[in-house]
Amino acid sequence: MNYNKVYNLLIERALTRINNADVYYEKHHIIPRCIGGTDFESNLVALTAREHFIAHLCLIRIYPGNNSLIKAAIMMACFNGSQPRSGNRIYEWLRKKHRVAMSDSQTGEKNSQFGSKWIFNATLKENKKVNISDIKSYTDIGWEEGRVINFNNIYKICEVCNSNFRSNSPKVKTCSKSCNSIMVGKFKSFLGRENELKSYYAQTKSMNKALKLMGFPGAISHYYHWAKFVLTA
Repeated sequence: MNYNKVYNLLIERALTRINNADVYYEKHHIIPRCIGGTDFESNLVALTAREHFIAHLCLIRIYPGNNSLIKAAIMMACFNGSQPRSGNRIYEWLRKKHRVAMSDSQTGEKNSQFGSKWIFNATLKENKKVNISDIKSYTDIGWEEGRVINFNNIYKICEVCNSNFRSNSPKVKTCSKSCNSIMVGKFKSFLGRENELKSYYAQTKSMNKALKLMGFPGAISHYYHWAKFVLTA
């Protein structure tokens, strides 16, 4: 089986869909942190519990010698360190309960990270954890909030909108989900009609009305994302 292909298809589908508010999702690092991935939004995707588990199984196949990936999958696969993770909806139900319990147990001073944050300096290529009260004194001299694993290739130019963005992955070519959707052709039928949208929007002051005047259903689904991208670019 081509696990690279399975993994990439799973990630691509998750990046381009509209998430359902009634569905439980877990954050997944597209490029795992243990192999250089960052915590930036461009490296995060929302997966269902089952998708998340499948993604980690694929990663073990793709990087068979990485012990950190194996440990992560083991933690996902077990209840209380011994009971196997179920393949049905019981796991998702339990994860919802667990999320609420952990949120309560990690509130305020009970959180091990309470009062501190990671910051980084791209020029110095350095990460540092500091007290929240000290962050402004660092940001005033060029530090930024967040943590970077690989400083050698974090800045890129989006191939759709030409804006600067950060990503450690050589595969990431766009700065956002909207630009990625255009890149993969989801908005292909809209291309060339940007000025038409802007003209209708200037007349109506309504994204929904402008889209309908163009013959689209309105500001729903990917029509909304395309219009928002055009009008805020």
